Amino acid sequence: MLETLALETKVDRYSKKLQGEVIFKLLLHSLLTHKGSSLRTMESAYESLVFQALNATYGRRRIHYSSISERLKNINALYFEKLYQHAVTAYKDGGGEKPLSLVRFDSTIVTLSSKLLEVGFQLNGSCEGIRQVKFSIGYAEIPETVKLFHTNQYTSENAALKEAILDYEDRRLCLSVFDRGVTSRGVHDQLTEGGVRFISRIGVGAKHKMESDNLLDSPVATKTLEISEDHWVRLYGAKHKLAGHGVRLIKAVNKKGEALWFITNVKELLAGEVTELYKRRWEIEVFFKFLKQHLNFSHFINRSENGIKVTLYTTLIAAVLLAAYKRMNGLKGFKLVKQKMVQDLERELIKSMLVWSKNNPDLFHQLINSS
Repeated sequence: MLETLALETKVDRYSKKLQGEVIFKLLLHSLLTHKGSSLRTMESAYESLVFQALNATYGRRRIHYSSISERLKNINALYFEKLYQHAVTAYKDGGGEKPLSLVRFDSTIVTLSSKLLEVGFQLNGSCEGIRQVKFSIGYAEIPETVKLFHTNQYTSENAALKEAILDYEDRRLCLSVFDRGVTSRGVHDQLTEGGVRFISRIGVGAKHKMESDNLLDSPVATKTLEISEDHWVRLYGAKHKLAGHGVRLIKAVNKKGEALWFITNVKELLAGEVTELYKRRWEIEVFFKFLKQHLNFSHFINRSENGIKVTLYTTLIAAVLLAAYKRMNGLKGFKLVKQKMVQDLERELIKSMLVWSKNNPDLFHQLINSS
């Protein structure tokens, strides 16, 4: 697959030394084995025994970090995007038949000094010296889709999440969940017209027009909420404009006495099911935390737009591989799964080297030093 996509995307057309496959393996290896990946740790990782075994086909012993930086800036990011798409497809195909999937959509932002970051939202006022880049992700068991935004029009989630959801290829085959960041009634209408089934929340007291009587004969209690109302309504938006499509407005109160309003355009779900499904939105927050703390996602190895894309796709591939390993071995969590997977990979590489050398110390030494 690596070689096939390299030919398809012509990723190696202008470089014969640092091929796309080498950059991909090096970046992936660094993300999984180093807590704080950087160009210099990548330079060091390139010379490690494990990476030399992974990179045996190309057989180059040393590389300077500046060469890695330049290649990340100019390499065809489409190669990495297609690798990511292939990883997502392979994971989903390996899971067997599943019921309607729940895809949580949310965005995370990385902030850096404008002196360091070549692209990003240019902030005003006291923050004018920094830039931000936004990543909007659709997450089920894995990050199934991603969009990178760095222009000011996407500072609002009304623009970013709308595009992320509507561009998602399987949007009609899943249930999309997102938070109150999407405030535009026009966006709710566009999602409905685009065949998206969604669950979200709105601010308590949002103006609306009743379209049906209460669908509940009596209050419904869940583990955390008491649900009192479930109506079909049409919401009012900016300038008192009435939304074109109706949604169900589900009103509830939590154990602290706080009111919560949920909306959905799905008819079939019970009110309690809607609130329970929305509660699972928090899983994407846990995923974002893992990306930033354990896959170094809050730090860009290369700060050009192209370098950010390459790092983004490779990081998400690492997340997909970890999810696959976790599923195969019946494991939970993220951090320990990562450590165990790396240990198993290193163990298998050493076994392969021992098999090749037929347990002959001289041949084993030759293999180590021949790359």
